[in-house]
Amino acid sequence: MADETSDYLLPVWLSESKAGHSVCLVTLIAVEGSSPRPLGSQIIVSTSGHCIGYITGGCAEAAIKVEALDVIKSGKSRMVRYGEGSPYKDIILPCGSGLDILFSPNIDYKLIQDIHMKRTARKPVALSFNLANGQVEITKYASPVSSLHRNHFYRPYAPQTRLEIIGKGPVVLALAHLADLSGFDISVSSPETDTLSAINSETIHTTHILKPQEFIAQTLDKWTACALLFHDHDWEYPILDSLLKSEAFFIGALGSRKTQTLRAETLLKRGVTSELIDRLHAPIGIDIQASTPNEIAISILSEIIMTYRTGIYGPARW
Repeated sequence: MADETSDYLLPVWLSESKAGHSVCLVTLIAVEGSSPRPLGSQIIVSTSGHCIGYITGGCAEAAIKVEALDVIKSGKSRMVRYGEGSPYKDIILPCGSGLDILFSPNIDYKLIQDIHMKRTARKPVALSFNLANGQVEITKYASPVSSLHRNHFYRPYAPQTRLEIIGKGPVVLALAHLADLSGFDISVSSPETDTLSAINSETIHTTHILKPQEFIAQTLDKWTACALLFHDHDWEYPILDSLLKSEAFFIGALGSRKTQTLRAETLLKRGVTSELIDRLHAPIGIDIQASTPNEIAISILSEIIMTYRTGIYGPARW
């Protein structure tokens, strides 16, 4: 979820290049007006016919593919304006905006491989696109937001957003499946074997725990969210002791407001500071009057996504 371009486009770039096809990396580097996609959105176009990714949401992707194939033939990078101010009068963006799009052919295989390997190891990294000479280089990860500075475009690649789900009941299963569809890297820990066996996705890691002390998170970095979904809240306290001290950007727990008051009192008695307790999102989820497991899962995932996105881009945009 953090960076859907990196999650599925970079592996495709590598496989296409390894198969002997020429590949062009297409990047949105500037927007005049509004845009359905953020700066740094990317498309991969291969001479095999593959065109994967979105920049305009479908308005100009066909034209972008044609341009990318022409750039591959020329062997030189190119920047093209689409929409307002574009020489292509027949390509009109409904939003009325102007988009500057950079076409980068012949990027070194090892460079893309290094980016992919660093992300797999959960190490953030970035690319620097030199607009003057077309050179593409790995650079230090300095910000989670893509940006244009003079003749250089900075494009970050953060690790895939992870979700640790720990709990019991049908909401565990619903949240795991919904988050899987949304592109999260997911781990589920539960004492319920039936719940774990019902998770039929090969991409979701499952762990059977018999007591809370057995929970060991795979990673708790700042690209990780944690959801505690217990109705027996005594399970939570040993787990929260470690979660609240971690870098995880979101930690939430199921229960009513009354439950949260009692939970906070118990955590204070266990020596957890009020500052750490304030990190806890509880009751977990956006209040949409959810009543079914799927609705509750939607409310939880919505709060996780909102917390992540507003943490990067500032206050909610509405």
